Amino acid sequence: MATATFIDEVTRHLRRALEERRSSYAEHGRSLEEIGPPEELARRMVGVVPEPSRWDDLLGPFYTTSKVAEILGGVSRQAIADRRERNTLLALKTAEGTLVYPTFQFDDRNQVLAGLPEVLQCFRGSGMDDWSLAGWLVSKFRSLESRSPVDWLRLGRDPEPVLRLARAAASRLSE
Repeated sequence: MATATFIDEVTRHLRRALEERRSSYAEHGRSLEEIGPPEELARRMVGVVPEPSRWDDLLGPFYTTSKVAEILGGVSRQAIADRRERNTLLALKTAEGTLVYPTFQFDDRNQVLAGLPEVLQCFRGSGMDDWSLAGWLVSKFRSLESRSPVDWLRLGRDPEPVLRLARAAASRLSE
């Protein structure tokens, strides 16, 4: 959908919703003007539209917790939380406090990449935050034939070179 068409469609839906809200206010003897100037309302509405982030391009797309539960065979949210706590599944907390899961950590059978849980566990207690860890996982290394750890594991290669890199990085962080 073209940008102009998208904006026109949003505006159409917004106009309809505001008309319904205006009617509801009127039924209660009130006016929409009570909530503030139109410019302020528009600013607040646009405020819920997410800003693009360079992380989206580097690390996305992302799954929600419910989608991860579904693709892992209908496991519970608690099972996912347990995997996060054990560092066998990578979750990233957004600025809004929502947990998202980079899709790069799953294979074509919707399983966590073989070897990735062991790599994640190398960083336990290292002090590396999860966003930086995700960035490390998609960074290219000469010792991995200019591939990222995720790409290396996705190819089914021996995880030991990735584990060596992870241990060395975690050790440097712990110093």
